[in-house]
Amino acid sequence: MHFAKLDDSPMFRQQMQCMEESADLLGMRCLRFYKECRKYTEGLGEGYDGDIDFVNALESFGGGHNDPIGVAFGGPVMTKFTVALREIGTYKEVLRSRVEHILNDRLVQFVDVDVQEIKEARKRFDKASITYDQAREKFLSLRKSTRLDVAATIEEVCISC
Repeated sequence: MHFAKLDDSPMFRQQMQCMEESADLLGMRCLRFYKECRKYTEGLGEGYDGDIDFVNALESFGGGHNDPIGVAFGGPVMTKFTVALREIGTYKEVLRSRVEHILNDRLVQFVDVDVQEIKEARKRFDKASITYDQAREKFLSLRKSTRLDVAATIEEVCISC
């Protein structure tokens, strides 16, 4: 966020401090949420693996359409059940992938990049503020008898800060 004209004041510094604290708090909340999202995606992955393992076991138990014992146990009904379980497993895997890419990646982007940019902007502001204060002190320390060309040069330095 860039400002066209901005006056440094205690109220501005207080507002900036409040915004920094809010960003830090949001960063911590994002990290907590990210950790829970990772647990959730791991759980979905394990659920998918469990569903596929169960489907494979069910298919091997059923024996197929040509197995008379499998048909006696209800093999054709089990086949429909295995198809449904495979679809459920696929939906779990798609959900896991979407949570990972949409939520996790964006949270990491925010915490690692955006919050760091806020901290870097604060450092740049502090550095510019110190430079400005030093130039201001130098300008204010000039005597009234100082030559105009020296005063103009120092004023230009203060303006460029």
